[in-house]
Amino acid sequence: MRDEIVALLAQYPILTLFAVIGLGYLVGETSFLGFRFGVAGVLFVGLAVGALDPSVALPEVIPTLGLIIFVYAVGIHSAPALRDALRRQGWRDNLLAVSVLGLGAALTLAVAHWFALPGPRAAGLFCGALTNTPALAAVREQIRERGLARKQGAAELRRETEEPVVAYSLAYPAGVLGVLLCFECLRRLWRPEFQPREDSPEILVRNFVVKNPGVIGRTLGDVMRVHKDVGFVVSRIRHQGRTDIASSATRLAEGDLLVVVGDAAALERAEQIFGEPSDAHIELDRSELDSQRVFVSSKQVVGKRIRDLDLPNRLHATITRLRRGDVDLVPAPDTRLELGDQVRVLTRKDNFAAVREFFGDSIRGTAETDFGSVALGMVLGVLVGTMPLPLPGGHTVKLGLAGGPLLVALLLGHWERTGGICWLIPVSANLTLRRIGLLLFLAGIGTRAGHQFSQTVATSGFALVAGGALITFGVTLATLLAGYKLFNIPFDALMGLAAGIQTQPACLAYAADRSRSETPNAAYASVYPVATVVKIVLAQLLATLPGPEG
Repeated sequence: MRDEIVALLAQYPILTLFAVIGLGYLVGETSFLGFRFGVAGVLFVGLAVGALDPSVALPEVIPTLGLIIFVYAVGIHSAPALRDALRRQGWRDNLLAVSVLGLGAALTLAVAHWFALPGPRAAGLFCGALTNTPALAAVREQIRERGLARKQGAAELRRETEEPVVAYSLAYPAGVLGVLLCFECLRRLWRPEFQPREDSPEILVRNFVVKNPGVIGRTLGDVMRVHKDVGFVVSRIRHQGRTDIASSATRLAEGDLLVVVGDAAALERAEQIFGEPSDAHIELDRSELDSQRVFVSSKQVVGKRIRDLDLPNRLHATITRLRRGDVDLVPAPDTRLELGDQVRVLTRKDNFAAVREFFGDSIRGTAETDFGSVALGMVLGVLVGTMPLPLPGGHTVKLGLAGGPLLVALLLGHWERTGGICWLIPVSANLTLRRIGLLLFLAGIGTRAGHQFSQTVATSGFALVAGGALITFGVTLATLLAGYKLFNIPFDALMGLAAGIQTQPACLAYAADRSRSETPNAAYASVYPVATVVKIVLAQLLATLPGPEG
């Protein structure tokens, strides 16, 4: 029976792929002592299937393709969060991340010396203990290129490229459970107080009478340029009994009525700027002006700032609200529109058709993307990944097929748009691409490393598990102790920071559940890209260590 199953899986790789993914999901959703492995279950099922026979291994192109898709989607999505974080405490947080990852590399060197591990296995141990799949892929790519340059045989080349995967797989469980254990122990020891979860501020509408002498006779654009980041939008103005769209060219006169959209704090600022609030509700008069929600799906609009659209002059319209994902926002003039955004546009009723045509208004835009720009971005990422980067001492390192696409995606996600090319990917499409890529990668490397994995567990499995646990606990405890005691980082943000350094979504989910706030998510996003790139570089350096005989 076993031989028949092996023959079937070896003959039909596509069957093997979907069987590993399907069974992996079932394993990942099974609770072990209250913990679920999630998508990592695909890796473990892949190892079990690959252990049956080397012939069932999936083709190398499958994990390679999955890796590129995964890291590119992560980079595009993480770029705005990284940019915003660096403007706040990002430099401090990322310096802490780089420091503790350096400690992790030092611990890996000590473990490698203690247990006489060769470089590839030490690098895999580092990647597994810190649960970073892109770094593992970069190590495999480096070993493969080095073996091809030495003209190694196919069997030897495959054995060496799977060395890090075996160590990764043995260290990975402790890389997740160890972090969660540190979180729980220190949370009970320190008993930090978490701020209650804050809901997004309610967006309100209020009318104001222009009374402030400082704004009378000035244009609305001049007033708004003086007051930065006001957090509100002026949608309508009633002047001498006539209501119209408010634009930057609108000149304010005493007694004008303004309709202002914003949260409570923003409306208080509006009162200080314009004058006193009014009991009037001119926004309820929809005889001429009315609002409509439309989806942003036009390529001519995506990636552009609202001010650059020049809506008041082009369409006699203005955007009063923006819904991105599950969050309603009051947009600023510098807000860039993304595919799948839903905007509320105020305009004349007879102008609705023109507004829908301008923005695209296709719900398909929330799930689709321009795969031409995605493919072009991945091409650039692969090219960057293959470029050797010089290091001190005459050494070189490559970002590989993980680091190259990630770095390029971070840059493109920051730029958002280059000429006529929009690099952004809608949130729903991004999540789908990311998950597909990760599944392909984990299934591929699992089946290819499974046979060697079973042999290693029987010989040196305990040493690798113990070494990986030492690295995980060392890095996590250093992060928590330094962050909480040295930098006074709130514990909820610190858990998100540690999860980002670990690049582990399961740890982030735990942190968000315990703190019941969005703070861990923001901290996680602030260090995730830098942590990933640093791990890729350090893992490749560790892979160059000589074997025990060297």
